[in-house]
This record gives sequence, C-alpha cells and structure tokens, in this order.
Amino acid sequence: MAVLRLFAAAREAAGLTTDEVPASTVAEVLEEARRRYGERFTAVLATSKVWVNGEPAGPATPVTETDVVAVLPPVSGGAPARPAAPVSRPAAVRGNLALVRDVAPAEDPAALAEPERPPLAVIHRSVRPHGRLGLAWAMVTVGFTIVGPAWLAGWLAVAAFIAGAQACLVWRKRGERPVVLAAAAIAGALPVAASFDVAPMAGVVAAGVVVALVARLRTPTSAPSRDVALTLAVGVPVGLAAAAPVLVRHTGIAATLLLLAMVCAYDAGAYLVGTGASSPWEGPAAGIAALVPLTIFAEVVLLPPFTGAQPLFLGLLAAVLLPCGPVAASALLGDRNGHAPALRRLDSLLLLGPLWAWCAIVFLA
Repeated sequence: MAVLRLFAAAREAAGLTTDEVPASTVAEVLEEARRRYGERFTAVLATSKVWVNGEPAGPATPVTETDVVAVLPPVSGGAPARPAAPVSRPAAVRGNLALVRDVAPAEDPAALAEPERPPLAVIHRSVRPHGRLGLAWAMVTVGFTIVGPAWLAGWLAVAAFIAGAQACLVWRKRGERPVVLAAAAIAGALPVAASFDVAPMAGVVAAGVVVALVARLRTPTSAPSRDVALTLAVGVPVGLAAAAPVLVRHTGIAATLLLLAMVCAYDAGAYLVGTGASSPWEGPAAGIAALVPLTIFAEVVLLPPFTGAQPLFLGLLAAVLLPCGPVAASALLGDRNGHAPALRRLDSLLLLGPLWAWCAIVFLA
C-alpha cells in the first residue's frame, strides 16, 4: 500500500488529490491508477513526471505503505495557482480505497520533500489510534509489573519477539538476509531468561548464535557472517530492552514503576509536542521536561527504597538516554521510516533499560 498524490492536471483528471494504492513498485502504483481513473488520467500521465518521497523515480522503484508517490504534470508559465481552500474528499472508504484525505496540495515538487532533518531523527506523526494504543500498552505493562516478574516477562517477551521479527523484515526489504526467526527468538527469550536470573540470558545469546549459524549453513548466502551479525545486532538489543524491566522488578516494584513512569512520561511529552513540530528537538525537549516532576517526586517519596541522591541520578540518566532511544531504534532498522511498530513501543528502553537495570541492582542490592 503506497500513498498516491496527484497534482494539477492529474488531480483534475482523477477527481481527487490523494489515494492509497496496494502495490510494491511504482509501475504497479501507476497501473492501478490507470485502471481506477480511466483514459483522461492515462493521457495526462503520459507527459507527467513521477516522484517518490520528493525524489525522481522510475517504474522499478520499490514502494511501501510509508512512501508517497507523486504524479506531477508539466506546468508552464510562472507560478502555479493554488486553491484557496482544501479540496473536500471522503474521510475513509472501505476496501481497496483505504483512505482519501482532505488536502490542499502544493504544485511544487519540492513541497513533497520532508524538512531537512538529521538522518536518524524520529519524525512523530499523528496516526490513530496511536495515543490510545500507547495508553493501553502502558496500563497493561504496569498491571503485569504489579502481578510479578514472570507475568511481566511473558508480556514483554511477546512484544520483543514481534519487534525483532519486524526489524528483520525491514532489513530484508532492502536485500539483507538476517535470520528472522533467530533474531525474534533471541529477543523474546531474553526477558523470559531475565525472570530467572542474569546468567540464563548469556545462554540465550549463545544459543541464538548457534541457531543463526546453522540456519546459514543450511541455506547459504553470499555474506553469511554479515547475516549472523545482523541477526544478533537486532535480536540482542531488543531482547535486552525488554529484559531490563524484568531485571529491575527483582529488586522491587518501586524501581520498576519509576522506570516505566519515566519512559511513559517522556514518550507522551515527545509525541504530543513532537507531532507536527518544525524542529526535531521540540519533542525530546518536551519529553525531558515531563521527567522533572517525576524525578522530584521520586526524590521526595521513594526514600527508601532509594537513598540520598539516587533518584536524582536516575532522573538525569533518563533525561540523557531517553532521547537517544528512538534514534538508536532508527539505527537498528537502518531507516528512520522503517515500519516496526512493536520496536517503537520498546525503543525508549534500548539504551536506558539495561543501564537502569544495572544501577537498580547496584543501588538496591
């Protein structure tokens, strides 16, 4: 499914501005568009240029559900006129036509390009029901935390397994060959092992290496060592992120709930302010600001189990590492636009989680 965006004469010929088309290449998108919009659109398409995400593209260019395919007819004579008001279209239609948005389109192809951002900067988009799913995720995770380490481990193991598989599929779309099942199994098994102790986690990683090697021996590729390394590079960080709250839970419920509260507060602030923001630092800044009252609360109330300035240290640790988690997830995917929703649920724990677990074990042992 790719977003098809039409401009000028192409828009007039099709009678809409934006559509969603099930396809895997630009050629398939255009073929489906010809079928939907008829001869008038086909005639306009013959003299139009096609862009994907603001860059010129050819028929063989691959597309995914996050890509925008634009049809740009030639424009002559000066600046194009812009409509005074958005073109009203139906909000949603069942079936192949998944979504038609109200859009006030720009005629300039450069308008399709995203604002200049760092390569791995996370761009927050308001996608329903993202907020409600995030709230449900937080409530269920807190609930399992209260019940006990084993329940929390099972819940996070499922999330980590899915996250590992999704991350590998993002790499496979670009021609890489990580062992999907091995990476997902490592990610899912690490939080389960953490419910027993730290030592079984090393066994999980070792077993994952063996499984990945055997898989590549059975189905050789041109770069088996790279495939195994990529499998571990995906599975181990995801698994450690999911295992961290389980390890902290062994030290007591207060430290675990504080970790989850800081992650949720940061994520909420970064999402609410970062969605639609013109700068990539606005969301993280809001998330860090949301940590301040939590840190003060922990310093005032959570003594014990913590002592002295330990809550302040943990709050500072969260403020430094939480903004880096989503960027680390983008690096793990090799693409900030890679579609891995389960990984994005865990991304704030990628860096903070393991270090927080170590600090909790040292502070509260």
